[in-house]
Amino acid sequence: MKKEIPKVTRLSDVETEICEDGIETKFISTDAWDIGLYFMEPGMTTIVFSTEDTDDGTADEWYGHAYEFYYILKGEFVVWYGSSTADLRRRKAESIVLKEGDAVSYPPNWKYVVQCTSKIPGAFLWGKTAPLKGAKTRIIPPRRTI
Repeated sequence: MKKEIPKVTRLSDVETEICEDGIETKFISTDAWDIGLYFMEPGMTTIVFSTEDTDDGTADEWYGHAYEFYYILKGEFVVWYGSSTADLRRRKAESIVLKEGDAVSYPPNWKYVVQCTSKIPGAFLWGKTAPLKGAKTRIIPPRRTI
């Protein structure tokens, strides 16, 4: 097997996806993880996404069993997590507040929804482990890619 070498990826070299719930860039995509930046306008809320082992079909996106993290670069966010998509949409779930400089780990087997609650646009570095082999993830295609 050929040994990989370190590789630099610049923001100007990556595609940017305009999504329903924000703007995403993916810097690194490997067999082990994806890493990128995400930008959200004040008040904007993500879709409900799931890292549960099995897809019950209720979340907007399903990633399979995966770990995710955010490092907040700018802004403030509230993250709700639970098992019920309906409760998450109504914000009737456990929540945590994230501020600039905070890092958070999202363990598998939850559904999540995130809202930018600051008065300025928010941005975070994100990373997500690859789903387990054989998982057929469900992802909403971006509105457009630039």
